[in-house]
Amino acid sequence: MGRTARGGGPLCGRGRSAPSPNEVRVTARSPVLDCAGVNDLRLRRPDRDLSDLVLTPGVHAVGRDGRGEMALVGIGQPMLAQFCIDRRGIWMQLAEGVRGVHVNGRPVRRMAMLRPGDAVFVEGVELVLVGPAPDAAPAQDEPATEESRLVLRAVGGPLHGRCHPLEDVVTIGRARDCDVRMDEPALAERHARLVPCEGGAVLRDLGSEQGSQVNGHPVRHALLRAGDQLAIDGYRFVLEAPRAPGRTQASVDIADEAAGPEPDAATPERLLDSARRLPWLLLAALLLSGALSLLLLYGTR
Repeated sequence: MGRTARGGGPLCGRGRSAPSPNEVRVTARSPVLDCAGVNDLRLRRPDRDLSDLVLTPGVHAVGRDGRGEMALVGIGQPMLAQFCIDRRGIWMQLAEGVRGVHVNGRPVRRMAMLRPGDAVFVEGVELVLVGPAPDAAPAQDEPATEESRLVLRAVGGPLHGRCHPLEDVVTIGRARDCDVRMDEPALAERHARLVPCEGGAVLRDLGSEQGSQVNGHPVRHALLRAGDQLAIDGYRFVLEAPRAPGRTQASVDIADEAAGPEPDAATPERLLDSARRLPWLLLAALLLSGALSLLLLYGTR
């Protein structure tokens, strides 16, 4: 994990703190990805028949080789960006002076947190971050035994930022009666459907021509779990479970802090404690008003 490259120091390792909130555009409720055991991350050019760039845990610099193709470069070689994979997730840091980089169509100035399935555009070249292949879909859809808390959140395309709860079967397509409507002439009226199940949601293709992609893998049917990214043409969605068991304590603390404390009944002990914590400015104002009152009362005699 000690590899460095010109244009910036190592993105992870000892002595390197986590990126500040101003440098990375992520929401407090985004799922935290533990990449400590991930060994199947690749950068792939979907438009060229080239070998994938394998990203193992650690820091990797990406630049151009002698043929002008994207490649992993070593120390001291010119680089465009470096990628870090550690327990915090997948981070991309741009080299000094590199501009025009986009992730899922959104510009990146300096750093960005990535997910498997993201499309990274660097100098006009598309690199898809391919993650582990999704599980195969079961033969039959079995409804979940308890209420589903999954949310399908759009992270790219015209629907960016919208959330669709998966409380029941959700239909995706171009038809007006679809639950997630994608106004794209090239897409089928009913492209696919998502069925909540135990531990995730089952993706079923409804006869579309191009199919879908999950974490960068082309699929027709698949079992999606929290954190998986679903891409359909230029539309991108992430399956999230904000209150799913297994979130790290850090993510719980961030989410709970963002939501604010729950209201509860005011007890005498709480009122007394609140009184003891009155701001000192308020106390000073009370003392000052008392002194002015005494001055007005006795100063005229």
